[in-house]
Amino acid sequence: MKYYQYFLKILLKYKWVLLATVGIPVVAAVLFCKLSTPLYESATEIYPLVMKKDAEMTPLNPCYQVQRIAHSAQFRKLLVDANISPSLDLSNYDRRIICTETPRHTLAIAARAETPEAANALTQQLLDQLDFAGKQLSSLRLAVDSGLCEQIPWDYYHHQVDFAPESPVRDSCDSARTHFLFDILSKPSSDCTPVYPPDILKTTILVLIISAFLSFTGVCIFEEIRNRFHKTSPEQE
Repeated sequence: MKYYQYFLKILLKYKWVLLATVGIPVVAAVLFCKLSTPLYESATEIYPLVMKKDAEMTPLNPCYQVQRIAHSAQFRKLLVDANISPSLDLSNYDRRIICTETPRHTLAIAARAETPEAANALTQQLLDQLDFAGKQLSSLRLAVDSGLCEQIPWDYYHHQVDFAPESPVRDSCDSARTHFLFDILSKPSSDCTPVYPPDILKTTILVLIISAFLSFTGVCIFEEIRNRFHKTSPEQE
């Protein structure tokens, strides 16, 4: 028997099993794509800067500073409490809010929400919180009270070089010592096409191919084991 005849025989023999094992995942994938709440992504890019640093001292990487702020527990809570995206919570924060450093030493920020408008608003809120936190980093008292310093190295606040030379006193009322800011390279913008769930056609085809391959491989292995078992049974008797 030729190979194609062998596989055709298996296909016809287990056609209902194959139909079920392929159909169930495909239907589940279609329902998942249909019933999942679509999410739109708003992206922006910023260029963090450090001002009023002593040239003789090594400053902290400003991109590192921003990421530490954005990943602090208090910053997350403030963004969630803004209630711009009702489905955003602390459990899915890392999947909805993305902040990564690029090779050009800028930060690419993306936020996902239920509508393009909400995604843009969420990204803008994030930038506003970063702006507020960055401008207050030179104030030990305000940073501690706000909780934004919890993931920033504590020694950072105890070096006089981190404050303007003309105003080394840590006073939250002195705004002249602001040493951290960022430039917005691209304003928050969101496409009209959702990024989640995945495209229903592509997802269905992918699930169909994978499930068909695994199912057919499974019945072929099962049939081969079954045939060998029947061949060895008479000899054992």
